[in-house]
Amino acid sequence: MKKSLLFALCCLMSCLASALVKPAPVFCDHIVLQRQMQVPVWGTGTPGEKVTVSFGGQTMDTTVDADGQWKLYLAPMEANATPQVLEITSNGGASLRFEDVLVGEVWLCSGQSNMEMPLWTDNPRWRNLEGDKLAAEGGNPLIRVARMVPYKWLPLPSADYPMTWSALTPENAPSFSAVAFFFGHRLQKELGVPVGLITSHWGGTRIEPWTPPCGFDSVPDVSDIAHWVNARLPGHPEYFALIDQTRAILTEWQTAFNQAAVANQPLPAAPAFPEELAPMNSHQQATALYNSMIYPFVPFAIRGAIWYQGCSNLSDGAIYRHKMQALFNGWKQVFENPDLKFYFVQLAPFNYGGNGLALPVIWEAQEQFCKDNEPQVGMAVINDVGDYGDIHPHNKKPVGERLANLALNRTYGRDDIHPDAPRPVSCTFDGPACTISFENVTEWKSTEPSGTPRANDFEIAGLDGVFVHPDTVEMNGTDLKVTLPGGGKAFQVRYLWFQMVTSTLFNENGLPMSAFRFSQPVTEEDLRDFIGDQTLVYKIDLCQAGIQRGKPANYLVDNSASIQGKVKRVTYFLRATDKQGDTQWMLVGMDAFTQEASKCGIPTAVSGASFQTKVRNLTVVTNVPGLASKTYSEGNIEFFPNNYHVTAKLNLPGNNGGKYDFDDSPSTPLDGYGSMQVHAFTDKTTLFAFNNFCSGKDADFGFGNSTGDHPDWTFSHHLNQYDSVMLEVYVTME
Repeated sequence: MKKSLLFALCCLMSCLASALVKPAPVFCDHIVLQRQMQVPVWGTGTPGEKVTVSFGGQTMDTTVDADGQWKLYLAPMEANATPQVLEITSNGGASLRFEDVLVGEVWLCSGQSNMEMPLWTDNPRWRNLEGDKLAAEGGNPLIRVARMVPYKWLPLPSADYPMTWSALTPENAPSFSAVAFFFGHRLQKELGVPVGLITSHWGGTRIEPWTPPCGFDSVPDVSDIAHWVNARLPGHPEYFALIDQTRAILTEWQTAFNQAAVANQPLPAAPAFPEELAPMNSHQQATALYNSMIYPFVPFAIRGAIWYQGCSNLSDGAIYRHKMQALFNGWKQVFENPDLKFYFVQLAPFNYGGNGLALPVIWEAQEQFCKDNEPQVGMAVINDVGDYGDIHPHNKKPVGERLANLALNRTYGRDDIHPDAPRPVSCTFDGPACTISFENVTEWKSTEPSGTPRANDFEIAGLDGVFVHPDTVEMNGTDLKVTLPGGGKAFQVRYLWFQMVTSTLFNENGLPMSAFRFSQPVTEEDLRDFIGDQTLVYKIDLCQAGIQRGKPANYLVDNSASIQGKVKRVTYFLRATDKQGDTQWMLVGMDAFTQEASKCGIPTAVSGASFQTKVRNLTVVTNVPGLASKTYSEGNIEFFPNNYHVTAKLNLPGNNGGKYDFDDSPSTPLDGYGSMQVHAFTDKTTLFAFNNFCSGKDADFGFGNSTGDHPDWTFSHHLNQYDSVMLEVYVTME
C-alpha cells in the first residue's frame, strides 16, 4: 500500500513538473523551424528551474527567470526534410517531445479578407477559381501550415492560444488561404526545402490592430496612435502620467461636488473620462489583433511576411504609408529580425463608390512605402486581375506567385526571376508635353490592338487643374510622351487615376504598370500669367493689416471705387512667407458670388459684405503640400464679420457638427470674430481661412485643413507663424 501511494505521488509530481514547464504554443508536432537563422525556443516554468532543449544534435539549456519566463536559441541550421524530434526537459523530470519537425523556410501570411479567402467553399463568391481541383492536387508533406483560428482580439498581449501545425493535404487545403497556398507551393517547388506558413488574418480589419506598440512608437507621423496605445498600456510612463492626471482631476471635482452639495449650490458636472483609459471595445482598435493573433508566436524565427490589406483603411489616404511603416518596423522588432522581408499586395481596382480618386491615393501610399524600404520590401501589382464588382478577386494564383517571385529574387537570390512591375522614375515637363521615364521595363507590351498605350488611361492638366485625356501617347523606347491637347503649358499628368481601371501596359515579363502621377512646381510667374488681364481690386498684407472693428480694412491697394459694372468671376491670390522663409502660393478662382467688386474683399462689418453660399467652378492652383491644383464644379465660402458657431448652415454633406469646419453658422454680434474662408466641401477641405480679423498677428490663417481641433483654423492664432501673407483680389467683369 505504501509503495502504491509513493508511486502515485511520484506520478503526480512528474505531471506537475510537466505542467509547469510550458513552451510557447507555436511549438507543436509537424512544425517547421527556420533555417540559417538563430531559432528562439521559449516558454514558461517555475522560477529557478533548469530547462534543456535538444534538437538536431544541439543541446541548449537555460534557467527560468524570476518572472517564470525562459528563452534560449538554437544555432543556425541548414534545411532538413527528414523528420526529427524537438525535446524539452527540465530538472524537475518533465519531458516534452515534438515529433516530425522539419527545418526550412517560414513565412507569416497576414491581412484582411483577400488574404483570408480560401481555395474552396460552397459559396461561389468565396472561393478561388478551380479551387476544388487545386486543393485536391495540392497536398505536399513538405508544406506545413499553422492557422490562427478561431479569431479573437484582446486588450493586452497574451500567449494563450491553441496553435497546431499540420502538413498541407487535400483535406485541409480547401479552407486554407488561397494566396498563401500559391505562395507556399511556388517557394517549395523552386527552393526544394520544407516551407512553413503561419496564416493570421481577419476579414475587414484595419492595419492598426495588427501593429505592436513599438511600431507606432517608431513613426512620428502616427504619434497620436502611439499615445493612445501607450496611455492604456499598464507599466508605460504615459499610462502612469494619465492615471495621475485623471486622479487629480477627479479629486478636484469630488471636492467641488461635496462643497456644492453641502452649500445647496448647483453641482458641477463630472469630468469626461479619458478615452485612452476606457476599456477596449472592438477588434478594430490599435494592437487588438497583435495582442491575440501575432503575439502568441513572437519571437518565432521567420524569414518574412506577406501582407494583403488596405481596403478597410481606404479613407486614410497618404497617411496609410506611415501606418504600413509602423507595422513593418514593429514586426521587425518583435520578431527580433531587423532583416525581416515584407512583401505585400497593392490593392486591386474595385468600385468602392463615393470618391473614385481615394483608391489611387492608397496605391500611391503603398508604392511610396515600398520605395522607402527597398529591397527589404516589395510590392506585387495586380491591377490586371481585379474585379470591379467584387472586392475579392477570385484568381489568387497570380497574386501568390507574384509575391513568391519577389521572395525568390530578393530573398533567395534568383536573378533569373524578374518580379518587379514597371515603375516611373522621372517626368520632364516641356511646354504642353511631358516625358516619363521608367525602370523595370526593357520593352512595352500593350493589350491594345494597336500595340500602343491606351490614351484614355492617361490624363494631363494645365495650370487650371482640369484633367483631360491626351489624343495619343507616344512611345520612345521605354519613355512615354503625353501632350496637352490644344497646347498651353502642362503641369500635371497621371495614369490609371481612378478606382475602376485595368492596366493595358505591361513589361516584357507580363507585369502591369501601376497608377502614378507627376506634377511640376507652380511659380509666381505662372500664377501671374494665369491671372492675365483680370482687374486688381484689393491688395493687403494680412500680417500688417491692423484691421479694427468699426473701420474698413487698411488696403495697400484699393481700386474698388473705380471698377464699374457686374462682376463675372473673382480670383484670390495669396503668397505666404513663414518665419523660416519658406513661401507657399495659392490661387483660388470662382464664379462671382456678388455683382459688386467692392464686396469681394475682407468681409469686415463696415464693408457690407456677408456671404455664406455655394460657389460654382472653383479653380485651385497651389504649391501647398497636400493640396491639389484642380477644378471643382462646386465649393463654398463663409465670408462674414460675425461670430459663428459649429451648427451647419448649408447642411453640406460630411460636415462635423462638433467642430468648426466647412459648414458653420454666423451668429451675433455682427462685428465679431469674423470669417473669410473658401472650402472645397466635396473633399471636406478648407482651401484657405482668415479669421478673427481684428486680432492683429493673433488672427487665424492657414492653407488646407488645420491639424488642430478645428479644420477651418478657428482659434488657431496661426497668423503669427508668418512674416507676410499677401492677399490680392482680382475680378473679371461682364
